[in-house]
Amino acid sequence: MVDYLEELKKLIVKQFGLEEDTVEEDSFLETDLNMTEFDLEDLIAQIEDKYEIEIPPNDYLKFKQVADIANYLYEHVTTV
Repeated sequence: MVDYLEELKKLIVKQFGLEEDTVEEDSFLETDLNMTEFDLEDLIAQIEDKYEIEIPPNDYLKFKQVADIANYLYEHVTTV
């Protein structure tokens, strides 16, 4: 089984140049990780490419914490 949370944390660390210990499951995207709406859109684009899915804007606007994105991936990504 794919650990989407760990993969997501690594992606965030790499994309935004953050320290690994600053990205936690309960980290808030805006306040804890200082992500703007544009940063989130960039992250979503990378996630969509990596997992070959499409995340509608109405869904990703609901993402407030790292856990929200990880849970979405667990629910919507189909593994082969």
